[in-house]
Amino acid sequence: MHYDGAHPITRTGPAVPRAIERAHLAQKWSGIGYNFVIDQNGAIFEGRGWNHQGAHCPGHNRSGWGVQIAVGGDQKPSDAALRSARALYDEACRRTGRTLAKKGHKDGIATLCPGGPLYVWVKAGMPAPAGGTKPKPPAPKPSSKIVALHGGVRPGARHSQVRDLQQLLIKAGHGPIKGAVTDLYGPETQRAVARWHDLNPKFRTGQHDPDIGPRGFVALQKQAGRR
Repeated sequence: MHYDGAHPITRTGPAVPRAIERAHLAQKWSGIGYNFVIDQNGAIFEGRGWNHQGAHCPGHNRSGWGVQIAVGGDQKPSDAALRSARALYDEACRRTGRTLAKKGHKDGIATLCPGGPLYVWVKAGMPAPAGGTKPKPPAPKPSSKIVALHGGVRPGARHSQVRDLQQLLIKAGHGPIKGAVTDLYGPETQRAVARWHDLNPKFRTGQHDPDIGPRGFVALQKQAGRR
């Protein structure tokens, strides 16, 4: 079991594995190192899955599955997240046909991971909670369909659709955007757009492109869950 690091995590949904993927790719890894990732709403995201070797703990990447819960510091994992983690453990036992060990990252290497609250749960036998802490409610699914980019939405300009652009960037894991949400397509929004373009280079027109562009805006909406 792993956590995200020293700081509490507020993001949920696809933004969780996307943020991990960016970090692990920056380390020259082949994508997410964990086999599975769980957000505070209990959603399970496949990293390397059941059949590919993880990159989560030296000496244990072939003998165990690595599961990260998106919490950090002294943040407590929600009951929903713990139930999902226990379900993955039970499935792992079913697949191997035996009872597997329950370990935190620190059991394999000198580290603070998976943090105090999560490690206490692991050492207690990873019980599936019946109640207690409630997860944060999931973000509402966008009701609006994909829309075209207005011509007035460009770096340095003000337009009401900039608010939508900022919210989409944050939802897709490309925040934070200081000062958002606002009508101004300012430097913070431009930097977030440039980060998005760096990960989606086929939509950019130049290095660190700050302009989302019509095609990029459609692609961003799809990544944020609009259909």
